[in-house]
Amino acid sequence: MYGDEKRRDVQLLLKANVSRERIAKLTGVSVRTIRRIAQEPSRPAAPGGNRASVLASVGAAMQPTRPGPGRPSTVAPYRDAIAEMLSAEPGLKSLEVLKRLRDRGYVGGKSAVYALARELRAQSTVATPQLNCVAGQFSQHGFGEVGVDWKGGDRQRVKFFASRLMHSRYAVVTRVPDQRIETLVRALAEHFSGFGGLPLMAVFDRPEQLAIESDAETGMVRAWNPTIAEAMSRIGVAVEAGWPYKPRRNGIAGDVADWVRASFFKTRRFVNEDDLDVQLKVWLEEVNERRRSRVTARVPGEILREEELVRLRPVKLRPDQLDLRIPVQVGPTGMVTLENHTYAVPAEALGYSATLHLFRDRVVIVAGPYRVEHPRLSTRDDTSSADEPRAALLAAVSGRRGRMYVQCQQLLELGEDAKRVLTEFAHARPRRWPLDVEQLHELLQTHGSDALKAGLRRVAGLPGVSIETISREVTGPAFEDS
Repeated sequence: MYGDEKRRDVQLLLKANVSRERIAKLTGVSVRTIRRIAQEPSRPAAPGGNRASVLASVGAAMQPTRPGPGRPSTVAPYRDAIAEMLSAEPGLKSLEVLKRLRDRGYVGGKSAVYALARELRAQSTVATPQLNCVAGQFSQHGFGEVGVDWKGGDRQRVKFFASRLMHSRYAVVTRVPDQRIETLVRALAEHFSGFGGLPLMAVFDRPEQLAIESDAETGMVRAWNPTIAEAMSRIGVAVEAGWPYKPRRNGIAGDVADWVRASFFKTRRFVNEDDLDVQLKVWLEEVNERRRSRVTARVPGEILREEELVRLRPVKLRPDQLDLRIPVQVGPTGMVTLENHTYAVPAEALGYSATLHLFRDRVVIVAGPYRVEHPRLSTRDDTSSADEPRAALLAAVSGRRGRMYVQCQQLLELGEDAKRVLTEFAHARPRRWPLDVEQLHELLQTHGSDALKAGLRRVAGLPGVSIETISREVTGPAFEDS
């Protein structure tokens, strides 16, 4: 219950047209009580009352709220949005904050955004543990993707893989074609070579590519991708999965890919991919060898050479030696398929469980005691065959019909041109079709797959194609009908 003096102050402020909310701040009386006091009769001042207190309250209330200088701030409505961005990504650059506000409709200048971002950073600064306590202990890795506007006006999504030693802050960044497991493992091996050695543990900011199953609440990985787990074991580095989009729970002040995106991509313009690669090399030289890190206040390259290299372990596998080992099954046609590419194996290996060793430039298939090597294919749905496995497989098949099926399958593996020619033969002369298959297969065995594919490519679109026509394209002289 408020006394008469407090009620008189409230009534006086109401007569001065002071808002109820302002009166509540000045007097400590709730807005609801102020409404009731407003309906009460005016109270006369008590003799000897504290008139100075009343006048001070009125004077304070009549002072206008201090406005900002000049025009109203155009960035003020975005204060909460900026605070939310900085809370989620404490290391976010002010330039990236400005870009995101532009996407939301902000049309003001950059200085106001930078000033507000600086103010909010000062208010929200908290101690964030850094994963850099021991030299050679941790490295941080992650894929990134960013839209780049070339100076000519075209726009392209650029993918990259970034790595950083957490003690020295030494960084390596590579532009990559995709975010597949093979790309990750090969880029990782190259980056370890770039560091000059192996840390004890590799921490991944966003481990979607590594984990088959993980707990959404704890972030613990229940099942790793077997290909990358086997590759990391041979490389000799333990793997730790970070918390996606929650860097503070990782003990890491920011995502390494976000750092590259904000510090490099968002502050530069590029003519084309070649120009981007040149600028990336120059930028890495600057941040590693000339610029002091904000975390350590030292140049990363100096820390690497003086403290960290002696703790890094020797690299076990060079990038060109690294192979991904993938379990496969040899099919009934003596072929192994991987990523829409088909590779032949010896006929004796039919039905074996095999291991495919995927190198950057070649494929090695080991099935029991049998081993075969092929150049790695790059064209979709292409086939790599050798004459010896093809002939051995045909010899292992008994019966005329079985031989024809194998011959047809081996011809179809030559590609779309072979498929079109065989389809045309089957419908134009179905009774002669088995003989056509046998004669085409004889051309394949005699002259090899490259010569027959070239001949089929030249005649596939012609009307009335015959074995003789194909033979002339492959050998020159006419192929004699048997």
